[in-house]
Amino acid sequence: MKAGDLARITGGKLTGEPEAEVSGFSTDSRLIKPGQVFVALKGRHHDGHDFIPDAFRRGAVGVISAIDTRPPPGRFVLKVKAPLEALQKIAAYRRKSFGGTLIGVTGSVGKTTTKELIAYLLSLTAPTYRSEGNLNSQIGLPLVLSNMDTGARYAVVELGASRRGDIRRLTEISCPRIRVLTAVGEEHLETFGSLKDVVEGNGEIFHRFGEEDRAVIPSRLRGHYRLPPDRTLTFGEGGDLRADLVRFSLEGILFRFAGEDFLLPVLSRGAVENALASFCVLSLLGYDPREFREELTGFSPPPGRMNLLRFGDFYLIDDTYNANPPSVRNAVETLCALPAPSGRIFVLGDMLELGEESERLHREVGAFMAESGLDFAIFYGNEARHAFEEFRRRGGKGVFTREKEDALEEMLKWMGDENIILLKGSRGMRMEALVDKVRELTGYES
Repeated sequence: MKAGDLARITGGKLTGEPEAEVSGFSTDSRLIKPGQVFVALKGRHHDGHDFIPDAFRRGAVGVISAIDTRPPPGRFVLKVKAPLEALQKIAAYRRKSFGGTLIGVTGSVGKTTTKELIAYLLSLTAPTYRSEGNLNSQIGLPLVLSNMDTGARYAVVELGASRRGDIRRLTEISCPRIRVLTAVGEEHLETFGSLKDVVEGNGEIFHRFGEEDRAVIPSRLRGHYRLPPDRTLTFGEGGDLRADLVRFSLEGILFRFAGEDFLLPVLSRGAVENALASFCVLSLLGYDPREFREELTGFSPPPGRMNLLRFGDFYLIDDTYNANPPSVRNAVETLCALPAPSGRIFVLGDMLELGEESERLHREVGAFMAESGLDFAIFYGNEARHAFEEFRRRGGKGVFTREKEDALEEMLKWMGDENIILLKGSRGMRMEALVDKVRELTGYES
């Protein structure tokens, strides 16, 4: 793609070299690679236009900007009315240029792990492009599509939402041929409004569901969406694809599918459904999931998602990426199902963005934790106090602290005796800092 092509796609005004070759796009000037175009977006705290000189210094071949600026010799500036809208147009153009099958994944819980698992399995069969990390937003997904390898056979992308309409817009841009919904539950209630809105908002992935499209959904959500049965596969209990004999080990989760035993090296009860959703995709593409039984053991979960770390004489499960009520319940169930040599300790930070339902949902989680069989729980933050109060009221043993340093001090008491400590909290709580501190204090990890 050349600068002149971008001008035609976006309708922008080009200044500089029209024949300049473009290798990709970035919205972060610090991450610019030579040959990429810097898209100057204006955010809540920073204006990308302030970093245009830095982007050129780092090798940007061009800039998409809402203001006039002079490019260095041999490079270009594309002036547009709205850089984000221009990026979305580029994404839509690249999507139309892609001749392979695009799989879109959304849901309240497990979408990144499912996306990674689908991409991993498909990459064993053919060239597969996937979105990096959790680039799933109104900015992230267009960036992913703009950088996609249009020569790949498969592309697997993630669609994220914080309010009604988000998934609809991303679906219109990405046009997934296979549309996967992992699960729905209480998330982003500050902006969604209610669980009903979450269910309907995630269901927007089925917007403009065409004759060539296929759907993958949990069996328990079958009645929530009007989907053609002959183009829909369900997974889970009572679904088209289901597992039984589920059991845990410190190596991962074991389950039986279609008469054969599988090991998925992910410590999460929800990982079985992630695997089944992936098997649905394989089946829709004509593959037999049983042929991937050995390869499944080579999968590695994304960072911060139920990663088991061994520190001397205790274990730590890093599930710090994010938290909402269904994912916390899943983590608690997983921890309590593990064959722990000694104690099971849960460290819970605030679940954020729950709006007016925050206290009620924290109390419900606290009650669930008390009834689960945990040996001890450490609650950290402000909202977590409600979970702690309910936990203690129902006989659970634990402590509450408002400071991260105090939470670490409580954790230190359990770092030994083959205990397993699981850490979880919302993104804004930065629970991964506690994992880093443990690494510093122990000096090693194996």
